[in-house]
Amino acid sequence: MRLLVVKFAKLRGALASTAAFRALRERHPGLAITYVTSPGAEPALAGCPPVVEVVGCDPAGLTWPLLAHLRRQRFDVALALGGHPEARRLVALSKARRRVCAGRAPWWWRPFFHQEVFGLSVDPHEAARDHEVCMQAMGFHVEAPTMWYSTARMEEHGLLVEPGRFAVIHPGSAHPGRQLALDKWAAVARALLASQAVDRIVVSAGPDDEERLLAEALCGLVGPAASSTGGRLNFAQVARLTKDARLFLGTDSAILQLAASVGTPVVGVFGPSDYARARPWGVLNRVVRVDTTVFEGEDPSDYRRRIERAFECITPAQIVRAAEEVVRISA
Repeated sequence: MRLLVVKFAKLRGALASTAAFRALRERHPGLAITYVTSPGAEPALAGCPPVVEVVGCDPAGLTWPLLAHLRRQRFDVALALGGHPEARRLVALSKARRRVCAGRAPWWWRPFFHQEVFGLSVDPHEAARDHEVCMQAMGFHVEAPTMWYSTARMEEHGLLVEPGRFAVIHPGSAHPGRQLALDKWAAVARALLASQAVDRIVVSAGPDDEERLLAEALCGLVGPAASSTGGRLNFAQVARLTKDARLFLGTDSAILQLAASVGTPVVGVFGPSDYARARPWGVLNRVVRVDTTVFEGEDPSDYRRRIERAFECITPAQIVRAAEEVVRISA
């Protein structure tokens, strides 16, 4: 069966779709998926075996050659996930034998769709929602599995660390407001080393200068038992690194979801982000977070100031307790 999936998302959103693909592959062993997404999200799909083609394109610049390329493939099913209007347009015009979209399509596109999936009373996590749309589109239902990054698609990271004896800390985030203070991460790292929960700390960093400098600064605070990836690892190598780790710690980011997808125990730290949508999925985890619920009668400006200070309320001791509990259970 040939399946077209269109979802304009970043790394985290694209990775969330792989839970549904795992379930579909078990039902349809010959499944071949073409995935259209935003530029930069392609590495998240590289570890999912049913995905045979990933097309990264800017939704603001969709071209007729792309549409012609998709129409020539005569897909059995086409799915528009995430509700982006350009995703619906591509699926509507794809000439797939069955066309399905998440949410209600505008009235002018409705004649092009065979099914609209909306009003889902499911877990708000992005992986669960994508899974539910796929299940309804394909006419069967199973429990949402874990996300999927195949061991066979990982690449050696080349770092001199013993598997199962180190923790990975990823202090960076695409949103600066979702980063925990470095001195708190340093206190957590030193506590884990002192308790001998792990022998080393590897600080993960993306390729941009800010993340690399953040990682180097954290290593300096922790001491010689810490080392940085220096932004040199690609997504497949980071997948191997987190797979080899005993524990992963980080804030809301795509790397946290990658760690969950490879089965590594996770400690997630959530401040002013959507915990329900982006929490660790399908893996042993503990979460340290601040309640972001709006209080009754709370002034919007007061709420914004409270959320901006959310990470200030989280202490290293809370994170250490969560990490030690995960290490104890996983052992």
